[in-house]
Amino acid sequence: MTVPFAAYFRVYEPLAAFTAERAQRWRRYAGEDRGVPTELGPLQQRQELYESGALGTKLPPVSDEAYVIAGDDGPLICPWQVRPRIAQAIYKLAAASNNARLAEAFISAEVAAEAAALGPGPDSRSTDEIDAEPMWHEHVATWHVPVRWFVCVEAAEQELVVTDERRLLRYRVNMAKARHRAHKAHAVLRASLGADNPVAESTRDLTEWLAVFHPRSIVELDYGGLAWVLSADELRTDDSPQLVHDGLIALARGDIASAGRSYERLMRRWRQVRLLERSN
Repeated sequence: MTVPFAAYFRVYEPLAAFTAERAQRWRRYAGEDRGVPTELGPLQQRQELYESGALGTKLPPVSDEAYVIAGDDGPLICPWQVRPRIAQAIYKLAAASNNARLAEAFISAEVAAEAAALGPGPDSRSTDEIDAEPMWHEHVATWHVPVRWFVCVEAAEQELVVTDERRLLRYRVNMAKARHRAHKAHAVLRASLGADNPVAESTRDLTEWLAVFHPRSIVELDYGGLAWVLSADELRTDDSPQLVHDGLIALARGDIASAGRSYERLMRRWRQVRLLERSN
């Protein structure tokens, strides 16, 4: 089974962010060195879902795992939340359907009931809004890296490994810097393009997502399986975060032409990657 060709945007929270019961669980989990390496996690998730079979009369029994990194004051945890995320997707599908028979053609009544009972799980986060959607610790994007993710990181924060056996490209930054950069980017985009512009809206959504997590968290942008799609030279010369920041600086000073050139260079690069999906 091949590694998923996807990129990941994650938040690792300190134990203080979790309930007492979950903090105790994750403290023991980290102490036993059970955290799954990020390079193996996506494949393990896929394997577990594959082995659990199709959704019949119950939700798949996916294990309760997490990614763990070391923090200044103890372990930082990024829960997978696979089972609650599946349950939430099923619940939304069943709730959105006005035709019960049509819904049951895809999801059995037993599975829909189990999904509704499970809820978003103890590790999810949400805003204070009524009926707010649960927010998870990890976002996934296949065959590309969303532009908005790049606003949170800078080139100096890059970690790069390129060998015959291993490829890794990721950025890690503390939550304070990630929030500051996201808010600044949103302010520039809103002022230059308008609040209703799709790029400005997506960046606003990013700031709202970051806001629900503990202030001592770490934010990670991980190229994941895309590190195997890009060539070694492409990985070494990748300057996507810099192109995004150059574009924002140009927009802030009203230089639309320069901003457009930076954006086009970025889009051209990732367009080539997305074209590989069609030939895969």
